[in-house]
Amino acid sequence: MKTKSYVTTLLKFALAFTFAFILLILANVNVEAKTATVTNLKETDIEPYENPDITITWDAVSSGDQTIYYRLETSEDKITWKDEGSYYEPTAKIHAPSGKSVFYARVCAYTAPYDYAYMDDKNLCDIGNWSDTLKVVARISDKTSKITGTKATTASLSFKWAAVSGASGYKVVYYPSGLSDLSKELTTSTNSCTIKNLKEDGSYAICVYALNSNSDFTAVSNTYTETYATTLPKKIRDFKVTTAYPGDASFEWKGINGAKAFQLQITKVSDSKKFKKPIVNETKFYSYLGTYTNSKKIKAGTFYSARVRSYVTLAGTKQKVYSPWSTVITFGTSPKKITAKQSGSGIKINWSKVSGASAYEIYVSTSYDTKTFTKVNTVKSKNTSYTLKKFKKKKLKKNTMYYISVKPVCKVGKKNCSTTVYVSNPTSVFYSK
Repeated sequence: MKTKSYVTTLLKFALAFTFAFILLILANVNVEAKTATVTNLKETDIEPYENPDITITWDAVSSGDQTIYYRLETSEDKITWKDEGSYYEPTAKIHAPSGKSVFYARVCAYTAPYDYAYMDDKNLCDIGNWSDTLKVVARISDKTSKITGTKATTASLSFKWAAVSGASGYKVVYYPSGLSDLSKELTTSTNSCTIKNLKEDGSYAICVYALNSNSDFTAVSNTYTETYATTLPKKIRDFKVTTAYPGDASFEWKGINGAKAFQLQITKVSDSKKFKKPIVNETKFYSYLGTYTNSKKIKAGTFYSARVRSYVTLAGTKQKVYSPWSTVITFGTSPKKITAKQSGSGIKINWSKVSGASAYEIYVSTSYDTKTFTKVNTVKSKNTSYTLKKFKKKKLKKNTMYYISVKPVCKVGKKNCSTTVYVSNPTSVFYSK
């Protein structure tokens, strides 16, 4: 009896051990047979067309000698998923749902004994876990409605624009007007930016594109909004008067390349308020070489001060941004009356006295062209006449028309008000001897 009991116990132990061993083997087989989870799912490309292909890639999964397939699904809300089919390679091309700029994708790997075995046939397929969900971004079809300038300096331009719904940021492309091959770009996460390191007094084209980004990829909108803007010129230099007539004065300057918008102010030297209430305050477009004014407030025999500055108008606004004022120049218009007549072997010139004049400069030419006049003498303020006997160190020529201008000069500090050679209301006389 004891022997039989011993054998029975041994058999039970052997059966239990065998059953446990079989379960362990089966468990190990299931673990090894489970297909690995897809990793590194990411968006890598998007075509530059309407309704473009969006490329999704992931790391390949290995499963020994068995063939690996991949099932891709997409969703608009991460709740309801749409089957996008099976793939042999770790890449797929898909389209965004209609009207959506953001949607989601996931991938799982599975093995099958033959090509036409579907993943849903769990008796034939070994299915891995779904990958982490990927946020997929498509191009945003909208563009900003308007770009507005907020600031301009000699080396920078600042802008803001209406935000685009769904945009994660913006790409700003800029280049000198007409030179798109020199374009540069920057990105910003807000609907504003400042472009730096620009050339002063330069005209630039500005283009804003909406961006849609995930952690690895950025989709750039095919549409954009464009504007043009000019950096601020530096201070105008070499500002001078070229002609000064009653009711008319012309000016020239340097230091400006492309700006054509300027503000000119003229005031009387005798005005204690100076430029607080100028008699001429013109803001308009001029040639970058100079301008003129035909204000009736410019009278004969009077001294005036003038200054000029350039300005730019901020893009999309009427707001003006000004450069510094030029150096102030002071000039005098011709005396109210100038006469010239032949007298003996010379020409006698007379003029009316100008209040505030410290001297008078006499200019002569044989042509009415204002650029040909030559200063022949300077006389003291107490004198109101001068006899011209020589021109350019030679006696006057017979049967020649001479043009004569008298420019009054005043003192500003220790300097004469203007050292510029300019012509003011010339008179003429025919010399016949």
